[in-house]
Amino acid sequence: MIGTRLLIVAIIVVFVIAFIITMVLLNASAKKIIDTNSKLVENQNKLLEQNRLQEDDKADLKKRIDELEGQLRQHVSEEVKLLQAETRQRREHIELTTDMDDMALMAWLDQEMEKTRLYTDTNLTLKTLANTLGLTQRRLAALFKNHPKYANLGDYLNEKRFILACRLLREQPNWTIEAVGKEAGFGGRRTFQMEVKRSLGITPLQYRQGSESVVSQESTKTSD
Repeated sequence: MIGTRLLIVAIIVVFVIAFIITMVLLNASAKKIIDTNSKLVENQNKLLEQNRLQEDDKADLKKRIDELEGQLRQHVSEEVKLLQAETRQRREHIELTTDMDDMALMAWLDQEMEKTRLYTDTNLTLKTLANTLGLTQRRLAALFKNHPKYANLGDYLNEKRFILACRLLREQPNWTIEAVGKEAGFGGRRTFQMEVKRSLGITPLQYRQGSESVVSQESTKTSD
């Protein structure tokens, strides 16, 4: 009888232990499954967020591309209009200057140069000027070659630059000599000084000081 009871107790104990072990294993498995599911959900959320960001990036990129395309179209349109305007202007110049003699052409050139101040461009060449004005290089070169005052385009440009520089020396007393020369189209301070020295026999600074002296004397006479 005692042996039977002990056997029953032993069976119960074994069953309880087995049950406890099973529950522990089930809890561990459940925890592992929950952790795995949590990671899967987290990864899924990350993927969704990445997809959302990619979609936003795509939308932003498309918007930027549309903006750039619009700017490009506008730029091309403006360039085309500018080219058309230049072409019309050159055609008008060609029609206007075709029958001009050298004297009339030089007068017209002086007028265009004063209006546009092309001579202030330090990189201006015979080819560039001819293209801008709608003339051939041969016609323009011959104009200076046959002129009694100018041997070439360089002489003509230096005179225009010299006249403008002298006016700036008088009218802009706060400008430096270098700034005046640059504004007038001279390549550098030394070139400007040499041109003034060659033409007037004095330096730009001496010319400015002389002009200021003349203005001062005229002001004194006026006040008297």
